[in-house]
Amino acid sequence: MKKAQKKLIALAVASLASAPLWAQSSSIQFYGAADAFVKYGQWMGDDVSGVDDGGLNGSRVGFRGEEALGSGLKAVFVLEQGFNIDNGQSCCMSGADAEYNGGSQTFTRQAYVGLKGSFGQVALGRQYAPGYFIDAYDALLSAVPSPQSWLSLLGNLTITPNSPARWNNAVAYDGVFQSVSLSAIYSAGNRETDSAGPNGVDNDDDDKYGVSLKYDNGPLKLGAIYHGIKYSGQNVTDGYAKGDDTQKEWLLGASYNFGMATLAGSYQQGRDVLGASGFDVDLWQVGVIVPVGAGNIHFSYGQADIDEVANVLSRDVKPKSFTIAYTHAFSKRTTGYLGYNKIDYDDLTWNDAYNLGQTDSSFNGHSGTSKVDDTDLFFVGMSHSF
Repeated sequence: MKKAQKKLIALAVASLASAPLWAQSSSIQFYGAADAFVKYGQWMGDDVSGVDDGGLNGSRVGFRGEEALGSGLKAVFVLEQGFNIDNGQSCCMSGADAEYNGGSQTFTRQAYVGLKGSFGQVALGRQYAPGYFIDAYDALLSAVPSPQSWLSLLGNLTITPNSPARWNNAVAYDGVFQSVSLSAIYSAGNRETDSAGPNGVDNDDDDKYGVSLKYDNGPLKLGAIYHGIKYSGQNVTDGYAKGDDTQKEWLLGASYNFGMATLAGSYQQGRDVLGASGFDVDLWQVGVIVPVGAGNIHFSYGQADIDEVANVLSRDVKPKSFTIAYTHAFSKRTTGYLGYNKIDYDDLTWNDAYNLGQTDSSFNGHSGTSKVDDTDLFFVGMSHSF
């Protein structure tokens, strides 16, 4: 852990220790999750085995607190750092975030301060976009083995339970009104100066915005989400420029608990993905959760339709994935899990995988024109929240 991270955590712990002095109007909570699993099988056709991080929940430590200001108004904050439990490294910043932001990358999951009241909450900082919260419509609960999670990353979508749905320099609103909730966010992106960045392109128009409307009443959950991600040539990966258009995404999701089982599913589209005109992605998934004693059986199947477009994808591909898993609640805070996940890349080439950001220029030792083989992954692990 870097020195800056140690100092920040030490300061936060010191603040937590002094909390009783002003506990009548304020509170601070230290929280987190530790999640690890053993994996075995093949990843994109290559043998893989070992310990990995965050099968059900991303491992993290965080501090959150609030202070009563009077008249029903509260000041709130969250500082949350993710880490890979398999090697202890910090995580959760990728793509343009990592490229344009220096420093120690502390609190890369969330970092914000805001005001909360009967109107809802308004906050400033690095925050989740509405498209991060789609677990209610996913039988795998947005866990790492979820087909929706894998395929949305493959298609470079930001309505995903992953790092592309964490946005810097953001103003966000969240409000809950009985069974209806509304969320909205505007992000100024990573750079707002009208000057050439590290790749020789202007970075004055990389704004992002999103909104969601959700209904949650008893066994029925419904949701609609929209994201817009602007591009002006600044989306560069390893020197490979994409496009200048605005990436437009939407998702409709639903779930219903019948008692003996919960049925969940979603359908989403991405248009002009990566700013490339005509680069379109469609993704649907459906699944079921069946209670069994103290545990649940989860099954989900998903398919994406990723369109051919010049300089990104050489042919239309329709990757498919399914996952079957079992989760067992040892307690309210500790859950064990095991399962199997398969991904069929539909003859995607390693050149195309590179253009989609799925591998580096070495193609993992494969020829760029060869086909990416299937992923077949067995996993067993445990998640503990505190």
